[in-house]
Amino acid sequence: MLRAMASRQGTAALAPYLRPAATAAAVSLHRALTAAASRAAAAAAAEPAVVEAAARAPERMEQAAAVVAEVMGGEPVVPPALAAAADASQPPPRLNFSDPRTAFNAKSTMDILRQLLVFNACKIGPLVANADAVLAWSHKVFGERLTNAVIRRTFYKQFVAGEDALNIEPTLVRMKTNGVRAILDYAAEDDVAVEDGPRSRQAPQDTVLVRTYRYESERVCDSRMSVCLKSIEAAHSAEGQGFAAIKVTALGLPTLLERTSNALLAIRELFRRYDSDGNGMVTQEEFARAHSELFLDDSPERVDQIFKSLDRCSRGMIDYVDWISRISVLDTQLIASRCRSRGPFAEAALNAEEQQLLKNTMARVERLAQAAADADVRLLVDAEHSYFQPAIDNTVTELQRTYNREAPRIYNTVQCYLKDSNARLLTELERARREKYKYGVKLVRGAYMVLERARAAERGYPSPIHDTVADTHANYDECVREMLQCVAREGAEVMVASHNQASIEQATSHMRQLGLPPSAGVYFGQLLGMADHLTYTLGAHGYGAYKYVPFGKVDEVMPYLIRRAQENSAILAGEAVAGEMRMLRTELVRRLGLTLQPPRPES
Repeated sequence: MLRAMASRQGTAALAPYLRPAATAAAVSLHRALTAAASRAAAAAAAEPAVVEAAARAPERMEQAAAVVAEVMGGEPVVPPALAAAADASQPPPRLNFSDPRTAFNAKSTMDILRQLLVFNACKIGPLVANADAVLAWSHKVFGERLTNAVIRRTFYKQFVAGEDALNIEPTLVRMKTNGVRAILDYAAEDDVAVEDGPRSRQAPQDTVLVRTYRYESERVCDSRMSVCLKSIEAAHSAEGQGFAAIKVTALGLPTLLERTSNALLAIRELFRRYDSDGNGMVTQEEFARAHSELFLDDSPERVDQIFKSLDRCSRGMIDYVDWISRISVLDTQLIASRCRSRGPFAEAALNAEEQQLLKNTMARVERLAQAAADADVRLLVDAEHSYFQPAIDNTVTELQRTYNREAPRIYNTVQCYLKDSNARLLTELERARREKYKYGVKLVRGAYMVLERARAAERGYPSPIHDTVADTHANYDECVREMLQCVAREGAEVMVASHNQASIEQATSHMRQLGLPPSAGVYFGQLLGMADHLTYTLGAHGYGAYKYVPFGKVDEVMPYLIRRAQENSAILAGEAVAGEMRMLRTELVRRLGLTLQPPRPES
């Protein structure tokens, strides 16, 4: 691996891109480690709830995984629409997402009534915005038992499959009968960081799952890894098309991801310094000139050797994909030690302690990736805040290099509300082509818009989020089109994780244009209790339709339920969900009309 070097002169333009500045991130990391040590000491005296929950989570996940295996295993169910088709070899018809009978076939009349009630409650802005305070007030006035009983029959029943393995079985059976698969999620592990809170996840919310974990200890991270292993076991039964989802912040220190991201951005800026004419390519002459300016003296022979190690295609020039494919974040300390003077790059470099913590996190992720490969399961690595994302992207790329040689087993997640998301997607696709592995990705719109914009304004850098919703929609659909072409040409795979009907319609239409059948490595994901008219219509026609299926006790999943309510409050303002609610009312009227129609007079 290349041991390159940089200095203050070469990285002067780096500072605006380090969010926050590398020094501030290092201080934040030190504070996080100190706080974690304090929590660990407190846990030894009195086990905190989060550690207790983490300790029992693997057992509960194992029980739920056994139910998933029992329900989802065995012979696949032929989707209703395909079972009734005269010629299954013909291309599937255009999907009609506006047919209430197909969309809500799996719902009882009471299910429809409850969904209308819950969704209308989510439209009451003050109620949702102050959900935590309202919940605390209700517990005080009416008592915890009565409050939880009301929640259990409304929001809980809408968005959560049940408390435990026994309770989730009816939901799984109903899904399988309608051609929908499950991605199991123990929602009680929803340990959201206090400093981010619900405000980080307000409109627009069009993703499958978002959370950021606090760091408690390495032991808790190991326990969370065990939960993920049980998720992989649950996904193993899904006819070779199982998915399990993980978040890297659950498996290590989130602040370390920020430090790692800063180091990766420093590597990127170093390339820009070498690319003196800004054409995206570094010639051997440019490399030698910049190297002599930035680093302690190396012989011409050594400089030539470094250049050739980067120029893997022997073209006499290096592009950005070459650069990031050969320089590791674990090299940054050595790189910094060779700087002529200490500057932003040296501040961003990981020290020995940070490198060890990063290796610990990578070891956990690696174990999950190996387990997924052994179980023939696809592993979805969720996206997080933009200042964590470079480290997460780098982690996923390292795994894809190893595990995606034959098929896309490891999926990254791209949040398309980020302005640089399309460029990053194209870069990763090119890396996959050059290194001959199959790329897999989940495409979401994004989950942290309010926090990202507020943080950018506070710290004085440009917002990473698209300026308008229309720009986000356009970028999302462009990323989907690009990935569908790669599915057709290169054997890539994509999960279209969206609650937006127009995006789903465009995706399925483009699949038909490309000659891609429903089983062509294109999957669709929505949350349990949301966008059922999309999921069940897709499932009925043989597409890879998935629901994230959370489970856990009412008090354990309360943060998850509050987040669902807050997300729905924003989503329900859109026309797409308004259309779904009209469909629900139409189906309710139809059913009640059939039920309440007076008997015909006897002839």
